[in-house]
Amino acid sequence: MSIDIGPRRGFSAALDMTGLARDIRTGGDGDDDVTVVADAAVAAGFDMSRQLVSLETTPAAPWVKELIGARAGGGFRRHLDGVVPEAEAGSLLRQVLDDMPAAALISGYAWLRLARREGHDPGGLVPADLLSRMTDLCSGWRAGGVAVDSIETHHGMPIQDCPPAPVDDGADPWAWHTVAPLDRDWMRRRRCLDVTVDSTGSFSVWAMFRDTVGEEEGAEVVLHEYAVTASGVGTTVGAISAEPRVLPFPECPAAALAVGDLVGCDLAGLSRSVPELLTGIRSCTHLNDLLRALGGVAGLVAGA
Repeated sequence: MSIDIGPRRGFSAALDMTGLARDIRTGGDGDDDVTVVADAAVAAGFDMSRQLVSLETTPAAPWVKELIGARAGGGFRRHLDGVVPEAEAGSLLRQVLDDMPAAALISGYAWLRLARREGHDPGGLVPADLLSRMTDLCSGWRAGGVAVDSIETHHGMPIQDCPPAPVDDGADPWAWHTVAPLDRDWMRRRRCLDVTVDSTGSFSVWAMFRDTVGEEEGAEVVLHEYAVTASGVGTTVGAISAEPRVLPFPECPAAALAVGDLVGCDLAGLSRSVPELLTGIRSCTHLNDLLRALGGVAGLVAGA
């Protein structure tokens, strides 16, 4: 799955998003033994207040019109829960839509880079109520941490040095769906979830997400990246671990220590279990999103 976001030209600015997702099944008869199980595409527009004002989806779904007016922030996913029919709760379309609030959140990073490049004072780019909303919300935004301290001392949001993103050489046409080069100051969130199920009903999952921002000539640099491995029997999580790769603040990786709380949870219920069990400074907003996304493989595991 991938979502492209931007460009964001201010703290309160209209925002466009496009999302793509694909499920494939590979067989044992060589590299070309691949079946596309499902795919989805979304084009969405949000106004300056982050309200959804336009939405086109493939496949088309009659319930998507009920999302118009929803805000890409608190409450969007609860509204999505009430709109999406139970039979489509694990669909690719639902998963792309579910990721839009997080996509809106990360878009602010590209805007901060742009604003600093244009010479704006970092301390003046921080909303007045940011710390009241963010302090202790997650591991990286804990009280006394680098991010909170920087804002409290009027130095603005810390901007990390981002490593270059790996380049897909196209050698494996099934590795990712086709995405265009990322324009400067746009952001992209990628997810990849690989699932294997054996004859005994045991499953293993390797998953990752990577948030990147566009630079000159189609180059991308990495803001966030995590990998997760999980295994179990049936659809019950028996073991799970998280690997921090690229994160903005030194306190961020501590969130990986808490993911073992999900052992014993059902895959299909992770969208509810993750926000209940992993909260505050024991959590990472973006890692939680990846862990919630693991619920999308429940149907693949059950149908293997």
